[in-house]
Order: sequence, then structure tokens, then C-alpha cells
Amino acid sequence: MNKKKTEVLFDLADINGGYVSALEARENGIAQTYLSLVVKEGLFLKVSKGLYIRKGSVRDPFYELGFRYHKAVFCRQTALYLHGLIEEPALEVNLPLNYLNKGIPQVRVHHAGAKEYSLGQIFVVTPRGNLVNSYSLERTMIDLLREKERYGKQEFLHLWHKAKEKSPYMEELRHLAEAFHVAGELSMVEFLD
Repeated sequence: MNKKKTEVLFDLADINGGYVSALEARENGIAQTYLSLVVKEGLFLKVSKGLYIRKGSVRDPFYELGFRYHKAVFCRQTALYLHGLIEEPALEVNLPLNYLNKGIPQVRVHHAGAKEYSLGQIFVVTPRGNLVNSYSLERTMIDLLREKERYGKQEFLHLWHKAKEKSPYMEELRHLAEAFHVAGELSMVEFLD
């Protein structure tokens, strides 16, 4: 094994929360065959096509899912979790309508039209410190409002108040409410505050 190449991989893993992609390795002069060698030696584990994690590192299911499915945008329960509003997430993602998949194991997949898919997308930090594509707090609040029947009245109000405490941008919230045709529902919830 080449000590210098291995050190480069360790440095990349240290920067990326334990992960190294085949692309990052290639950009640093390390071929795919060398990645296979460090996996064989037990220094790294292959977690998905083109993604490796250093042995002993804690895995990040959000990052791995986002890496494997580039078009996946964490939504609903997962977005509530990533914004710190709930403790235990159910994995849910939005995908574009034309994105063909055979299902993602243990993930609730929603297909959305171009407008619904794109509005409010941002990068958020996972509990393990990695960036993933999700929806903004304001978009998450609009989705919460759009699916309020999914929650009991008390749970909905609790989540809504918790989200408002995080100081969302009210102008953005109103803009999204208009875009998703729930401005009336937003006014009703604001009236309850």
C-alpha cells in the first residue's frame, strides 16, 4: 500500500465526517483500484456506489441517502427532524415527477411537480455535520400546514409554535403559502397565535 495515498484518503475522511467519494479520490490522484485496496485492507468500507467511509467512523444515513439519490430532497417528517422540531424522523423525500426509481428501501418517497419540488430547497446540516438537500423551515411549515390532518390538533399546534420560535422569515412564509394556495389556512393559524 502507498502510505501517501492512504494519508490523503484519511485527510479527506477527516474533512468529510469520515466519508470519501470516488470523485474526491480521483481529483486527488487516487484511482478506484486503490479505493478497492483500502476496502480490502479494512481501512474503509464501501457504503454505496462511489462512496466510502473510514473504518470506525459513525455513519450518517441522511448523507448516504442524499449521495446515492442526488435528486432526493428531505421533506415532511425528515425536514421537521433536520430543523430540530421532532426527535424521531420517518425518512421521507421528494423526487421530481419524471424521476424513475424502484423505491428506496425504508424511505417514504413522494413525487412532486417542478414547482412543488423546487420551492424552498436549501442545504441543511445533519446531526453528524454533513450537508444534505432539504426544505427550508418556512417550506417545512407550509408542508405541515398542508398536511395538518396528518397530526392531531394539539400536535400540529405544538409543532407550529415550535417552528415559529425558530424565527422563520414571515415574508417567505407568506410567499410560499400563496404559491401553494394555503394563504387562507396560514391566516387562520396566525389568528390562533
